[in-house]
Amino acid sequence: MTASGTWASWQQDLATAVARSAPLFEEQPEIPAAVLRDRLLAALGTSPAPESAAVTVDGTWTRDGLDGTDLSWDCGFGPRTRAWLLRPAGETGTLPGVLALFEHGGVKVVGREKLTDGPGQLDADLAATVRSSRNACYGGRAWAEDLARRGVAVLIHDVFGFGSRRLPEDDGAPPRLTEAQAAKAAGVLGTSWASLIAGEDRLALSALRSLPAVDGARLAAVGMSGGGARAGLLRVLEPGLAATVVVTMMSTLGAMVPKHFENHAWTWLSPRLGAAGDWPSVVGSWTERPLLVQYGLEDHLFPPSGMVGADAQLRRRFAAQGHPENYTGSLLPVGHVFTPEMQDAAWKWLADVLGF
Repeated sequence: MTASGTWASWQQDLATAVARSAPLFEEQPEIPAAVLRDRLLAALGTSPAPESAAVTVDGTWTRDGLDGTDLSWDCGFGPRTRAWLLRPAGETGTLPGVLALFEHGGVKVVGREKLTDGPGQLDADLAATVRSSRNACYGGRAWAEDLARRGVAVLIHDVFGFGSRRLPEDDGAPPRLTEAQAAKAAGVLGTSWASLIAGEDRLALSALRSLPAVDGARLAAVGMSGGGARAGLLRVLEPGLAATVVVTMMSTLGAMVPKHFENHAWTWLSPRLGAAGDWPSVVGSWTERPLLVQYGLEDHLFPPSGMVGADAQLRRRFAAQGHPENYTGSLLPVGHVFTPEMQDAAWKWLADVLGF
């Protein structure tokens, strides 16, 4: 068939056919959050991660106005994950805690290093990779460090497929195990790449909550791009989060058909995700907790109509649930980035919510 034949719009045709027999991309602003959470859990599949982390302290350092702690814990399989906790240097009081979630960006050889230099011991090649990643996504800023200096305990951890948890096959050239192949294996086992990461993010949240001098009632998650997807999933699965910031990772799913799904990784686009509900409604589930979403209207990964529609959908859900004040959406003339200006605005919003 030619491009103008029947199957030129096969994604749209398929979505229409599926929707005839099963709900797809449902909004339903009145649906209870617990129902959305259960739908999401069913879509993601089993997570092998433990429910709580037995955290080991592997070292400490002080650098550039920060006290850092090198942490690790077992994720249920594979190597221990490595994490860094950042606090303002010399601060001994109880602080709110933030889980800083790095993006995908096609870079998996590092994880937590994308958001902080840690003790500052990267070799030249990794340092160059990190600089490139930060310049592309964050205006060159190691934003976890900037946030910590403002009076927050910030935890940055590696997850399945990245940094200390990267697949050994990814170290080869060319890689022998692609993301699609890993996703196939996960699917056969009743899980998904997104579920594996979500389980490890929940485990990291339990680690943050357990640390001394961290206020477990004032915990937040922040992420851009793939990190924003992680923050959104965590918000649904952990309703105790006091606040969430999702950056350039929000659109209605229907608007992404047929041209935008191929731009995204398995770490977000889990099988059956659309059956759980439309992405804005799912992320907006627990309206009792504040949510900030920053949209980049020039973001090539999402259609503008999907972003504007997502903002409207979230406003409808928070209003229908009686908490319109808990949603803040910023539609910005930027691309797929988390600029220093966006970061500063997010930190001000977080400070107002968490009190720091």
